[in-house]
Order: sequence, then C-alpha cells, then structure tokens
Amino acid sequence: MVLYRRANKQYLAMSRKEVWDFLRSQRRVYLGFTMESGYPHVTPIWFVVAGEKVYMRAQDYKVKVGLAAKGKACIVIDEGDKYRELRGVVMWGRSRIVSERKLLESIAELFEEKYSERQWKAEEMPEAWVKERAKERRAYIEFVPEKVDSWDNAKL
Repeated sequence: MVLYRRANKQYLAMSRKEVWDFLRSQRRVYLGFTMESGYPHVTPIWFVVAGEKVYMRAQDYKVKVGLAAKGKACIVIDEGDKYRELRGVVMWGRSRIVSERKLLESIAELFEEKYSERQWKAEEMPEAWVKERAKERRAYIEFVPEKVDSWDNAKL
C-alpha cells in the first residue's frame, strides 16, 4: 500500500488524484539513486505515467540504468516561483528495468505521444552524432512508489 502524506507540517498535501494529475502535466522529473560510494546520483529525465507507475527511458549504458536495476529510487518534481505557487511531489519506491515486450511497446508509444515534438530530429543534428545515436539501445525504467510526499501552497 502506498503512503500519501504532506511533505511536512507547514504544507498541505495534494490528494492522490492531484498527485497523479500533477505528474501527468509535467515534462521532466529528477530521478535519484544511491551509488556504491554512498553519494547520490540525481538526473533530470523525461517520463510518462501509466496507471500509478512512472516510466523513464535512457540509453542502456547510462549510470542511471545500472542503478535502477538495484531496486530503489526517488523521484522529485516541483513547480512555481512565488511561495503561494509552489507545489511538488517526492516519491520513494522500487525501480526495475522493463523487459516485457508488450509493456515496452506500450511505454514507447506513450513517449512518442508525449515527446514527439520535443525529440531531436536527425536533419537538425550533426551527421556523426546521429550515427552514434543509431548504435545505442534504449532501456526503460519502471518506478513504483511506496511513499509519496506532496505540497501545494495554493491550498494555504
């Protein structure tokens, strides 16, 4: 069971529905893992939501992919400039590399729908760079939250 709560006593939490609606409205999350050294590895990354799971993609050689396979992760997303506009979500949960073909196809379609206008276009990039990208393989990371903290200062 996922625990939903306010980030701390000075904030008002978003409802479960508000949390997922907020995530769906955003383009980028910060994904964090603990490295072997004990230092955090945090990176901005595009994502999609399916049900109450978050999916991210990266090249299979990236550090985040290896760390995701270890099973624990954190996601952070926020927005707003003025205090009364601030809202955000921090999620702690389980991560894994997706291997099921049908799920991979479904996630790829969600990414195409959400990011097709923002993705790089081969004709706009240096030819050598495009050739290198063509050699790369994608990995998809599944994140399932276990604890969710949120805040929405517009509710104050």
